[in-house]
Amino acid sequence: MADPIFSPNGKWMWTGSEWIPAPPSSATGADSTINLEDSMMSGKVNVEQNSNDASSAINLKDSAMSGDINITQNNAEDIATAMVQALERMGFSSQSSPATLTHSQEKEVELVLEMSDVLSNQGIEIDPWTEIMLGNAASIGGKTNSAEQHYLRALETFRKNDDRLGEGSALGNLGNIAFTRGEMHEAERLQQGSLALRRETGDREGEGLALINIGNIREITGSLAEAERYHREGLDIFKEINDVANQSTALGNLGFLAYVQGDLDGAEIYANEAYDITKGVGDQTGEIGALGLLAMISKGKGDYYEAEKLQRSSLTLCQATGNMEGKMRGLNELGNIMLRLNNLAEAERSFLESYTIAKTTGSKHTQATAGLNLGGVAREQGDLFKSEQFYVEGIDIFKEIGDRGGESDALIGLGTVYNSKGNHDEERKLYTKAVEIKRELGLQIDQFFIDNGY
Repeated sequence: MADPIFSPNGKWMWTGSEWIPAPPSSATGADSTINLEDSMMSGKVNVEQNSNDASSAINLKDSAMSGDINITQNNAEDIATAMVQALERMGFSSQSSPATLTHSQEKEVELVLEMSDVLSNQGIEIDPWTEIMLGNAASIGGKTNSAEQHYLRALETFRKNDDRLGEGSALGNLGNIAFTRGEMHEAERLQQGSLALRRETGDREGEGLALINIGNIREITGSLAEAERYHREGLDIFKEINDVANQSTALGNLGFLAYVQGDLDGAEIYANEAYDITKGVGDQTGEIGALGLLAMISKGKGDYYEAEKLQRSSLTLCQATGNMEGKMRGLNELGNIMLRLNNLAEAERSFLESYTIAKTTGSKHTQATAGLNLGGVAREQGDLFKSEQFYVEGIDIFKEIGDRGGESDALIGLGTVYNSKGNHDEERKLYTKAVEIKRELGLQIDQFFIDNGY
């Protein structure tokens, strides 16, 4: 009978299908043992890379400061296999990830990441595709720094092995990390590198994903025509390879582009097509996005009660699936709908919850967007100091991440504060700069500014 596999801290045992708490006594025989000894003292680490001794063991000494760990190569390989099996059982692969995790799965992911860190810290090389999978697991759990380290280790190994397909995958994932952090120039550099390698290796799905990711970057930075071109190229590839789920993503992106440019009817066509696809294949993440877009379109058409119904449906799905990204964006949009319904208290609650989640998870764009809305609420409440703080923070973040459209919105918000203060010269300067940016980017300009000569 094969010896059981234990986690590096000795507290969990792999059954072949899941990690369970280790029994009080984990000795399985004289030839293979795992010894645990609590200690308040520090110790050293012993790594045996090539032991074939039948008595070899994983010895862990837990410590509040540091501990003794002995990992043989054979046991390291067993642990790595168990890590992969655990992640695959949760729906992870080197190419995809589950949309969300349950609470118990989150705990199991933490355990798997802890084990991988112990192996890596002892200089034991993990297969680069497994590193990609580990990075995906860390990313979905909001552990951006950990995800980055896994992707970087994968990139290093792929380059050492001259694996161009793997290198393209690692670059794309690193580009997604940069995008999440709001580092748009770095995100573009990495995604363009990924796109070139995907094309070189004939990875059509990867090529489509890289195109969509670049489209998202161009959308954030205000190059809307280029964003549309990249999204359409991605959509064509996904149709060619019959990738239905990613077709809905591309359609949703095109719908959002139509929405921000004021084409509500066109946006609705894209959004409904995306929604039908997601419902047909049971893609709840895609359904969340499509419902959110349809809510925005209804709001744009003045049907606020329909918008609220759609947005709350989207948020219900977010809650059921644990989709935090969808939740923080949905809460922000719900706040905007509540403003249209003159429910200031509910709007503030929604904006604040969105802002808090975004700040905690490091989503700068959503943090800045929710902050602008909180600035508007504070102005309505007469708190001009707080309002100005949110708008100035928004300007700084949007400049940092290269979102010029967001910067123009923040400038307008700050202009309204100066209007309330009676400083109309500064107000006009801010409005002028904001409108200049919108014209340069081809964004819709409110009639107020046109009527007043901006």
